[in-house]
Amino acid sequence: MDDIIRKSTEGDAASFGLLVKAHQGYAFALAFRMLADEDEARDVVQESFIRVWKSIRRYDPSQKFTTWLYAIVSRVCLDTLRSRSRSNRLFHRGFDGSFDDGPRDSSDPEKTYSNRELAQLISQLSEDLTPTQRLVFTLRDLQECTIAEVSAITGLSEGSIKTNLSYARRRIRNVLASQYDISGSGS
Repeated sequence: MDDIIRKSTEGDAASFGLLVKAHQGYAFALAFRMLADEDEARDVVQESFIRVWKSIRRYDPSQKFTTWLYAIVSRVCLDTLRSRSRSNRLFHRGFDGSFDDGPRDSSDPEKTYSNRELAQLISQLSEDLTPTQRLVFTLRDLQECTIAEVSAITGLSEGSIKTNLSYARRRIRNVLASQYDISGSGS
């Protein structure tokens, strides 16, 4: 992969195509989880890779490529969320459940279905968080990035990440408890 990245930084379009192919699924997963809209997520991924191509010569190989890519995808997602807020859409685009890459326990189909429903509900509830809380929550809890990775991606301090994550988790827990009578045990 390092060779493909190096060739991409030198302007090799074929190598860049391989780079896109290798990372577009991860970029889409992040965008979809942040935006909960397949079309917008596809647009964000496309815009993100355009930005990557335009700035690939400035990529620092001492940094993980995925961290650099996630930072770009996250910024485009935040721009999209802010644009969405400014336009005050009259309709709500919800999570349609078509994207699910969570763990599956095939020995208990009822539990698997219940966990999938809860994951969809949590994803929907994250739409009501502030853009920063949503970004941090998505990266940390849905994409399972470390605090250090979230910091590298967002440019936020560790303290700010923990604060935003705490507020996001508390808000989601409170809504789950008050509106859906679901209380978490643990995490």
